[in-house]
Amino acid sequence: MKNVLIVFLLFIYFINHAQETTHQHKVDALKALIKSEKNDGKKLKLLDSITDFLIDYPKLGYDSISRVTIDYAIQLDSFNIASRNTQNLINYHNNILGQPTKGVTLFNTYFNTLKNHITDRNMAGIYIDAGDSFYATKEIDTAMSYYNKAKLYAEKAGNDRLKAFAILNQGYAYIDEAEYAKASQYIQEASGIFTSVKDTFNIIASKNALSIIYSTNGFIKEAKHERNDAIALAKITKNYSFLVSLYSNYAADNNKQGLQKERLKHLHKAAAVNKKSNYFEYFNPILLHSLVIAYAENDSIAKAKSYFETLIKDKKNIEGIYESKYYKACGYLAFAEKDYNEALNWGLKYLNIVKTSNQIENIEDGEAFLAKIYEKRNEYSKAYSHLKSAKKIEDSLKSVQKNNALSYYQTLYETNKRDDKIKNQKNEIELLDLQNKHKAELFWGSIMLLLALFSIVYLWRSKKYTQKNVQLQKAFAQDLVHSVEAERKRISSELHDSVGQSLLLIKNKIFLDSENKNDTSLVDGAIDEVRTISQQLHPFQFEKLGLIKSIKNTIVNFQKNSDIFYSEDIDLKVLNIPKSNEIFIYRMLQECLNNVEKHSEAKACTVSIENLKGTVLFQIKDNGIGFDITENAQLLNSLGMKTLKERAQLIGAQLSIDSIKGKGTTIQIKVLKK
Repeated sequence: MKNVLIVFLLFIYFINHAQETTHQHKVDALKALIKSEKNDGKKLKLLDSITDFLIDYPKLGYDSISRVTIDYAIQLDSFNIASRNTQNLINYHNNILGQPTKGVTLFNTYFNTLKNHITDRNMAGIYIDAGDSFYATKEIDTAMSYYNKAKLYAEKAGNDRLKAFAILNQGYAYIDEAEYAKASQYIQEASGIFTSVKDTFNIIASKNALSIIYSTNGFIKEAKHERNDAIALAKITKNYSFLVSLYSNYAADNNKQGLQKERLKHLHKAAAVNKKSNYFEYFNPILLHSLVIAYAENDSIAKAKSYFETLIKDKKNIEGIYESKYYKACGYLAFAEKDYNEALNWGLKYLNIVKTSNQIENIEDGEAFLAKIYEKRNEYSKAYSHLKSAKKIEDSLKSVQKNNALSYYQTLYETNKRDDKIKNQKNEIELLDLQNKHKAELFWGSIMLLLALFSIVYLWRSKKYTQKNVQLQKAFAQDLVHSVEAERKRISSELHDSVGQSLLLIKNKIFLDSENKNDTSLVDGAIDEVRTISQQLHPFQFEKLGLIKSIKNTIVNFQKNSDIFYSEDIDLKVLNIPKSNEIFIYRMLQECLNNVEKHSEAKACTVSIENLKGTVLFQIKDNGIGFDITENAQLLNSLGMKTLKERAQLIGAQLSIDSIKGKGTTIQIKVLKK
């Protein structure tokens, strides 16, 4: 049996060696052809073809030949060929070698030469790869700026797939930054575009990313659903590289749930499909590290050591992007062997290196591992310190607000996905209707044009009179509302300062003179009622707190007395709007929140303020039952809605109401700045 195994291993070696030799011969033949070629254009084509071939076999000199190709293409003013090879080379350094600083250098070296001579599509591509380099080197703002530029150039090029890819990369970045609600939004947006352009590869990538977000936030059921969908698609398309990633993530979820048998099963599935993957050399070290740790944690030290020996045979498996994983595997193996001094040495190295990365979960893992080691060493104060750090990170990752926000966006995503199916079914019918409508529109358009010309004369004559009349009415209405508000403020002040104080004195008198101290209950109720009426008439602290703090306090009060999850996204400190308009805006927001409470049946509602060019945008958004605007004209003409419209008109604000059955309601108020 032993002899058979040796023969089999030798057979595999000779096959691999023969394949490498064949590829080397092909490269050598192309090099000889390039050297002998006298025509510059043909020589560039040959160089371009050899770099395309070597991407899959980088050991045969991809890096150096790619640089030669870029320089030669620039020399011949073939800037788009130079750009495409620059993108591939940056990507190679980012994702295969784990050397993003070299990716930044490549971008800085070539971009200024290329930028004015390449297509919008290539501009988008180079900005995406540069964004990846800058993100990996922790220049987050620059990376996000480049992703946004990539989206703009992709739109110019009419390339939806490339635009979605930039959005997807932004989603990945937000995952690393633990901004899970934003990550979910971006990835869902990208997934929708990939679905519309039928890009199966990136549909799988999006589902994989969503499964990671859900898993990280404890939505194990949702993560499993997205991952199973992705696995089914990857199997159909024979995308083995994605299957490796999906099975590995499955194993990580199994570990969180304490399902160790399932964890090992999925790791072995990942290792099996990796043999068919084009990225075997990239994934193999990751899987070996994971297997060492999994078996070390499950008291199978012999198996852990076996995989460890395989791992360290190739120096590349423990350097570069694999260095932190190597430290972790060494630490867990030493811990399993109860060599706590050695485990501490590797654990400290691991924590130090992951602290320089953007991956917060790895930092949490490093802190928790050190806590276990110090506990075994009876160094309880240090154990507690690291455990406290780990728990702090865990709490920040799993805060209630982020989980609720993610649940909200997940609900929207499921609703949108269902609506997309219905929309696709209607598309064909709508296309047929459009052809018939076009002819009818031409006929009726001619008639309407004649009527319009006839009407212009009449409208022009009455315009000046109408404008003057409207201005007078508006001025009168403004004066009237200001008077009402002033009177409400006076009555509110009287109730609070005069009647309220009098009731308080009566209460104290009763309390001092009466033997039964409970006699003050009626007065207490009256005081509370006076305060409530006073607050409803006019928020007496409005002038002290200002509009922003008053809105935040109102949201807090709604949250205290409601089952709806109210939240706010208000980062502004100062609003550059007329002071006289602030009470109108406050009343409008108050009316909107009352409508949410009474009618929406929502689970979540958020209020946001955004500083735009020339205006300030106030938005109230809920995920309630919504309503069909065309069917509910009566609702739009209700007293509350009329009040909203009138207040908006008085201050020259733009009011928009967007509501769809089953998808909630969004109200936007745009107010002009000073």
